[in-house]
Amino acid sequence: MVRIGSLPMRLLCLEYGADLVWSPEIVDKSIVGAERVVDEKSGIISYIKNDKDVFATLPSEKDKLIFQLGAAEPEMALAAAKTVEQDVSGIDLNCGCPKSFSILGGMGAALMADPDRLCAILDILVKNLNVPVTCKIRIFDDVEKTLELVRRIAATGITALTVHCRTRAMRPSEKAVWGRLRDIVKELPDLPIILNGDVFEYKDVQRARDRIGVTSVMTARGAAANPSIFRAEGKLSAMHTAVELTKICVRTSNIFLNTKFILLQMHPETKSDDYIRLRSSRRYKEMCEAMGLAEFYESEGAQLINDRAEPAGTGKGASKTSAVKRAKKRELEDGDSKAVHASKAPINEGPVVLEPADAVEGSGPTDAAEERPAKRIKA
Repeated sequence: MVRIGSLPMRLLCLEYGADLVWSPEIVDKSIVGAERVVDEKSGIISYIKNDKDVFATLPSEKDKLIFQLGAAEPEMALAAAKTVEQDVSGIDLNCGCPKSFSILGGMGAALMADPDRLCAILDILVKNLNVPVTCKIRIFDDVEKTLELVRRIAATGITALTVHCRTRAMRPSEKAVWGRLRDIVKELPDLPIILNGDVFEYKDVQRARDRIGVTSVMTARGAAANPSIFRAEGKLSAMHTAVELTKICVRTSNIFLNTKFILLQMHPETKSDDYIRLRSSRRYKEMCEAMGLAEFYESEGAQLINDRAEPAGTGKGASKTSAVKRAKKRELEDGDSKAVHASKAPINEGPVVLEPADAVEGSGPTDAAEERPAKRIKA
């Protein structure tokens, strides 16, 4: 999910029972050449380029983390995947994003109009990576055109295929066409097929498997609204999950504006005084006060933020200048509230978490995904 699937959200979804989590779509050129820096205090692994965090992860999520790649050329895609391969358990090529930043660069859903290039990217990734490769597409209006594309994609040797049950032109407000996946499941009986679109409840997982025959399900908007969608016992309150996410954001020193954006999507009471205070907050201290976490911030948050702003790093990017440290601290603490819309912005429906984990883990395209019941999803 664009801007949503950062490290804190992924960790919270895993805590609530998600089997796998996706990074936000990261464009290949933005990660190639990034320095890998390990913070000795927090354990956070950051990929930094031009003094900005491009991607951050923790070793604890590696076994369930899929790196979502935006790419338009095979060689650049491979270079990007190789950059992060050691810290993830799979690479997913995004061929479904309809957003202009992706389309204009020849990425996302634009690849569906150029299947030769799409398959060339998948082919080079499958042949040269030591982790599974997956792919996410949308459907065409034409059924046979869709089936022709998925046959070609499957032939590259990918491990699983996610299908967002909408066309490129369809908006999230339009009902996802789940039934279109039946033909794909029949066409590719040995390939795990993951349904994406309109997954908002835990029960939707089994409903999709029973009605459509898919291996598992993926959800984005459902988890963005309430990450506890993955709990078999039922959802917790949206406010409870928002508070828990705030704590994780502080503990991982997530970039302030990203945290603020996510919380504005999650907060259930948009007319409350606390929401208005959250919307107006310019640093973590003010944010925590708005979320009822003033004591938490004073007891541990402030020191955590300061520690992250002055990291003790190891590896290629360990020697960071004071200017970079100051830039990092500004990113963490000095948010410009004008950069975050006051209203809840629409979420780009993209991959975040799916299940079962077996659908992606393993070395072959026909991993035995059915052997373990699915847990939950993220799309």
